[in-house]
Amino acid sequence: MTKLSVSLHEAEAISGLSSVTLRRMAQRGKLKVARIGRRIVIPMRELEKLVRPGAVSETGRKKE
Repeated sequence: MTKLSVSLHEAEAISGLSSVTLRRMAQRGKLKVARIGRRIVIPMRELEKLVRPGAVSETGRKKE
Protein backbone atom coordinates (compact mmCIF):
# COMPACT_ATOMS: atom_id res chain seq x y z
CA MET A 1 0.00 0.00 0.00
CA THR A 2 1.42 3.38 -0.98
CA LYS A 3 1.31 6.45 1.22
CA LEU A 4 -1.23 9.15 0.38
CA SER A 5 0.71 11.87 2.20
CA VAL A 6 4.04 12.44 3.92
CA SER A 7 5.30 14.58 6.75
CA LEU A 8 7.32 17.72 6.16
CA HIS A 9 10.47 15.86 7.22
CA GLU A 10 9.81 13.05 4.72
CA ALA A 11 9.05 15.58 1.97
CA GLU A 12 12.40 17.22 2.70
CA ALA A 13 14.23 13.95 2.15
CA ILE A 14 12.31 13.10 -1.01
CA SER A 15 12.50 16.51 -2.69
CA GLY A 16 15.91 17.69 -1.52
CA LEU A 17 14.36 21.04 -0.55
CA SER A 18 14.64 22.44 2.96
CA SER A 19 11.68 22.54 5.30
CA VAL A 20 11.87 26.35 5.21
CA THR A 21 11.50 26.33 1.41
CA LEU A 22 8.61 23.87 1.58
CA ARG A 23 6.86 25.98 4.24
CA ARG A 24 7.30 29.14 2.17
CA MET A 25 5.92 27.41 -0.92
CA ALA A 26 2.89 26.34 1.13
CA GLN A 27 2.37 29.87 2.50
CA ARG A 28 2.51 31.34 -1.00
CA GLY A 29 0.04 28.78 -2.36
CA LYS A 30 2.61 27.05 -4.57
CA LEU A 31 2.32 23.78 -2.64
CA LYS A 32 -0.93 22.37 -1.29
CA VAL A 33 -0.62 21.02 2.23
CA ALA A 34 -2.91 19.86 4.99
CA ARG A 35 -2.52 20.70 8.65
CA ILE A 36 -3.29 18.20 11.37
CA GLY A 37 -2.95 20.20 14.55
CA ARG A 38 0.52 21.73 14.29
CA ARG A 39 1.74 19.08 11.88
CA ILE A 40 2.09 19.80 8.15
CA VAL A 41 1.24 16.92 5.82
CA ILE A 42 1.95 17.02 2.08
CA PRO A 43 -0.13 14.87 -0.30
CA MET A 44 2.05 12.57 -2.42
CA ARG A 45 0.45 13.85 -5.64
CA GLU A 46 1.65 17.37 -4.78
CA LEU A 47 5.11 16.12 -3.94
CA GLU A 48 5.29 14.15 -7.20
CA LYS A 49 4.50 17.34 -9.13
CA LEU A 50 7.25 19.08 -7.22
CA VAL A 51 10.00 16.51 -7.82
CA ARG A 52 9.43 15.90 -11.51
CA PRO A 53 12.47 17.09 -13.50
CA GLY A 54 12.48 20.82 -14.08
CA ALA A 55 9.49 21.52 -11.84
CA VAL A 56 11.40 23.68 -9.35
CA SER A 57 14.31 26.03 -9.89
CA GLU A 58 17.36 26.05 -7.66
CA THR A 59 15.76 28.85 -5.59
CA GLY A 60 12.73 26.69 -4.80
CA ARG A 61 10.44 28.61 -7.12
CA LYS A 62 7.91 26.46 -8.88
CA LYS A 63 8.18 26.68 -12.66
CA GLU A 64 4.84 26.89 -14.44
